Amino acid sequence: MPITTMTMGMMTDPKQLLFLLNFTSPTFPTGAFAYSHGLEWAISEGLVRDSASLGSWIRDLLTWGSGWNDAVIIALCRDDNLEEMNELALALTASAERYRESKALGASFVEAAGMFTQLDLPEAEEIAYPVAIAAAGLAAHVPKEALLLASLQNFAAALVSVAVRLVPIGQRAGLQVLSALMPVITSTAQRALEATPDDLGTTTLGAEIASMRHEFQEPRIFRT
Repeated sequence: MPITTMTMGMMTDPKQLLFLLNFTSPTFPTGAFAYSHGLEWAISEGLVRDSASLGSWIRDLLTWGSGWNDAVIIALCRDDNLEEMNELALALTASAERYRESKALGASFVEAAGMFTQLDLPEAEEIAYPVAIAAAGLAAHVPKEALLLASLQNFAAALVSVAVRLVPIGQRAGLQVLSALMPVITSTAQRALEATPDDLGTTTLGAEIASMRHEFQEPRIFRT
């Protein structure tokens, strides 16, 4: 299916749409504002210094990095494989900070989403963030493509918010970055829908190193 034909036209149920808007809203109480995904270290080192370098950083994460892996995990999740996908999602986190970030956001997301719908969760002490999102989408019967688009948009917006505060680039420039990323988000969602477990993996070594070095960064504002 061409990317241009991928729409959320099938989402005609207002309840599903409201679930989606709540699940992926920046105000959904996951505590995501406290995590930079390694971006704080990249900014401190001058690797991300303006809107152009920020856009490139996020585009790479969406296309070949952790954003891509999370999208594939969400796409592959079904009611009968959540435990397996949860183990895989946690194993794919490339650093101690990424691991802590995923399980912390996952736990907060599960608690908040439980106020809206009954989630069928894997029997595990720690729930990876993308698996929590997928479980909520399954429970609310949100179409997978809509869930992917919203989740990827939320991922990008969270990183832009970090840069608006730290670079700083300003809110207008942040919106311009998000606007330029819209085709990337659409493309990534489409690829994820067609992906298999063999498509999991990253090549964004710089971002992985940033998340590892952030663990020892002082001073710092964000947890990761």
